[in-house]
Amino acid sequence: MRAPVFPAWPTALCPGLVAAAGVAVLDVVLGAEVGLLPLFAVGPALTACCSPARRVVTCGFVSLLLCAAVAVYDDLLFTRRGVVALISVAAVTAASAVAAHARVQHERRATRHRLISEFVQSVILAPVPQDTAPARVAASYVSAAEDARIGGDFYEVVPARGNVRVVIGDVQGKGLGAVRTATVMLSAFRMSAHDADDLAEVAGKMSGALGRRGVDEQFVTAVLAELDPAGRLTLLSFGHPPPLVVRADGSHELAHPPSPALPFGLDWLEQDPPEPSRVALADGDRVLLYTDGLAEARNAEDAFYPLVQRVALLRGDSLDDCLVRLRTDVHVHTNSGVDDDSALLLMEYGAAK
Repeated sequence: MRAPVFPAWPTALCPGLVAAAGVAVLDVVLGAEVGLLPLFAVGPALTACCSPARRVVTCGFVSLLLCAAVAVYDDLLFTRRGVVALISVAAVTAASAVAAHARVQHERRATRHRLISEFVQSVILAPVPQDTAPARVAASYVSAAEDARIGGDFYEVVPARGNVRVVIGDVQGKGLGAVRTATVMLSAFRMSAHDADDLAEVAGKMSGALGRRGVDEQFVTAVLAELDPAGRLTLLSFGHPPPLVVRADGSHELAHPPSPALPFGLDWLEQDPPEPSRVALADGDRVLLYTDGLAEARNAEDAFYPLVQRVALLRGDSLDDCLVRLRTDVHVHTNSGVDDDSALLLMEYGAAK
């Protein structure tokens, strides 16, 4: 049998009604000389903290009746003290109802914004395929904006021609402009990664898409990676932090590009395109791609997060658990969360059996 459902409004009214009843009892016990009648306004004020306007009005009406009854008991109903008390309760009730209505509207807008943000995230940062031969992949994203789920960092994983192609990037700036630019870059990567001959062609498509968008003074750092079944990892870096290679044998290294490269959006400087760097992976080796929200996380002494010294966090356990441990350690390091968007992508190479 289904359990009966009781209305929630009596519980929501309790704090205000209890306060009004307490004032009435105190007035009777202490006497009219103490002057507690104006305190009946506490009831609707308390109710406004957690209830909608109609419940505030209900509590205010009950408080007004109690105030009038106590005023009659104290023989003060038509005196200046009694009238002032009744007016005070009515005025506080009206003001509290307006405040409660504004609070409820703000909460509803915040809920809508959160739902929209979560939907946009599901479109922009769709869940990555976790088992895409020849690699297993896990991803994590944290936005620095309060109550936000998306920002200017992005990542994607696409299987292509028996290999797996990956991008991780960071858009200069914050806000909706950065989100739109991230969407442009992701769309270009998704459309080209399947069919392009190599990463250079993918990068050219992304650069062209950013140029067509016509964003002045906005650039994007990124790393493109391609892993084949033989464990050959090719990296193409555009002004982005170097990936961290975590070897199964216990060693590790930062995969620095052979020559510096400019971010996307700075083509007008006419620098030569980046040279690809190549890393040979063995079975069980892992590669962490990240944005500068991780590398530049600072503690109270303004020291950067020591990622290389924390490499042990990326060994053992599942890939998702490793990212959770890393996030927890960053939070402990900063002691206050992050002040920049942060995206993480952890890959583990698995040789064909």
